[in-house]
Amino acid sequence: MFQDKVKQAISDTFKLLWSFKWYVGLYLLYYIISIISLFDIPAADDKIFHAEATSQILSYTNQEVYIGSLRLEIIILSLLFLLGTSNMRNHPKIAKFIFILPWIYTTIRLIKLF
Repeated sequence: MFQDKVKQAISDTFKLLWSFKWYVGLYLLYYIISIISLFDIPAADDKIFHAEATSQILSYTNQEVYIGSLRLEIIILSLLFLLGTSNMRNHPKIAKFIFILPWIYTTIRLIKLF
């Protein structure tokens, strides 16, 4: 009896995730790119930290700030993913917006950069 309920709950969860496959997929792509960028850290004397194009971006101040900002971004992305998945059943539009939010934020940052 208990096993049937657990199997039904798992099945319902996967069906719900499948209905959000594009949103969750794009979100996980952004998350994976963020984790990969954490492992591909520029050297401390890299020119990107003193470049004119990145002078307005705080995370490119120095290497320590860059690493700290990436770690903080990954923590925030993890929390946003949990927030999005918790809203999928009752508030699907909010969940979709949360899953697309990192891409919107990146687009706004690129627009401000140029």
